[in-house]
Amino acid sequence: MRSVIALCSAALVLSAAPAVADSDSLAQRADAAAAAARLSAKVSSAQANATIAFLVPLRVSNPRIGSRFGLDVVDAATGERLYSRMADTPLRPASNMKIVTALTALKVLGPDNRMTTDTLVPEKGTVILRGGGDTTLGSDELTRLARATAKYLRTNALLPDRVQPPDYRPKTCTVDGKTRKSTTKRPCPLVTPPTKRPAVKVLVDDSLYGKPKKGPGWTNSYQPYIARPVRPLGRIGVYQWDAAGEAASVFTSALRARGVKARTKGRVKTPDTATVAAQVTGDTVAAQVRYMMQVSENNIAEMLFRQVAVERGRKGTFKGGRLAARDTLRELGLDTAGLQLKDGSGLSRTDRLTPRFVTDLLGVALQTDEHPEFDSFLSSLPIGGRTGTLSAGTGRYTTNPSKCAAGQVFAKTGTLFDTIGLSGYTKGADGELKIFSALVNNRPQSYSPLSTRQAVDGIVATVNGCWGPTKKTGEPPNVG
Repeated sequence: MRSVIALCSAALVLSAAPAVADSDSLAQRADAAAAAARLSAKVSSAQANATIAFLVPLRVSNPRIGSRFGLDVVDAATGERLYSRMADTPLRPASNMKIVTALTALKVLGPDNRMTTDTLVPEKGTVILRGGGDTTLGSDELTRLARATAKYLRTNALLPDRVQPPDYRPKTCTVDGKTRKSTTKRPCPLVTPPTKRPAVKVLVDDSLYGKPKKGPGWTNSYQPYIARPVRPLGRIGVYQWDAAGEAASVFTSALRARGVKARTKGRVKTPDTATVAAQVTGDTVAAQVRYMMQVSENNIAEMLFRQVAVERGRKGTFKGGRLAARDTLRELGLDTAGLQLKDGSGLSRTDRLTPRFVTDLLGVALQTDEHPEFDSFLSSLPIGGRTGTLSAGTGRYTTNPSKCAAGQVFAKTGTLFDTIGLSGYTKGADGELKIFSALVNNRPQSYSPLSTRQAVDGIVATVNGCWGPTKKTGEPPNVG
């Protein structure tokens, strides 16, 4: 099937030329080369799958993982389930929820779609800065928008009319060469001040998603430090209560830098008759998804969650996002019974996915003949021991059992204080793609989160085939 073969080829290219290869040590490169050499000596799929089915059960019983651990491993080419444990149990996914957000965004919005931030001029002297859900809006874009808006105001004579301030008497004056105070008996002459132009009023329209609320199942400490209140306007990387107001301040300062006296004055919903003055567009949805997946960016996830809702004609709220995601997943042929899709980021402690659902969804993402909008999904995932939240700098795929799989794992991480998730793809010893979803809930608190993550990495290295049998495990059955 073209889609699976294409993704396997993409995986080979990515692992051969990882994004951070220049920073790898010679030892790391040698390890990667050795792993590639081992995998090039393919065994049969029957033997590779039998080995997975033999070894994984021996390695999932690990005190660093605990007993509430769901795992599903699937052969992508055949759909055969190679190992399942609590695969139908709804579990907290943490940021593995971003897999749902990524694929629904690619499906509904389209990978090449871009969101717009614009300015409108409802009347002379007033500018509305309107957010359209651009998750990657930055200072440069706001500066360009201010430059274009300033030009529009001047070109169309839409700056505020000059006004004549009233005459006044100065407190002191110079008459006949003598300076004196102004008194009732001897008042200073009236002075007519020069005309002046009032400041342009900058108003914010961030109404696309409605009034922001705390996410369902979010702890109080999350906002604004882990995820800001969700608005359709805000600069990337800014974690503040009012990201739209902060963006407006940056925009207003940029207007002033271009000689337009301006002042931010509050919020408004744009009237239908307002004229668009200027606009800037953000990165493509595919690029937004890639950034979100690489660094697990919560603000992008929550905005995309709402953009999907708005595109599907629902309100841009948590509930609207949940219903839109559910409808999209069902249209992809997936069973959503028992799932809880409370937010787009996975911060909610009431989110619930099953490992089987996640592997089914990841399987659908491989069907790029039917769903070409998913073509960019694999390359958006962090690479084990190489990039993003799976980089060696985060301690991933650096241990003796797992480092052999560095460059061969493409997966989304997930972390809450008691939850560890890792779901994605790896090649097996047969060179064929395997799909996996590992969700740890109630993580044993006597071990560090990194310790649990590395234990999961070892299980995926087992699926990859590079961490093979040991004296402790014995040899798997030979199936020929």
